[in-house]
Amino acid sequence: MIATKISARNQISGIVKSIKKGPVSTEVVISIGGGHEMVSSITTHSAESLKLKEGSKVYAIVKASEVMVGVD
Repeated sequence: MIATKISARNQISGIVKSIKKGPVSTEVVISIGGGHEMVSSITTHSAESLKLKEGSKVYAIVKASEVMVGVD
């Protein structure tokens, strides 16, 4: 869990695997263990403010009011 108090219950620790910066948004791939990854798209300004780099310890914080499920 992170020290900052927030309402999201789904807080998953991980390590930044890769970062793809764009002019407006940045894709951050987070390794969460067991060969699993989560991908987040955040603003490039936020990525720069957080000083993200490969190998940084981060938290994937998931707060969703809706989860969609699809099948073939």
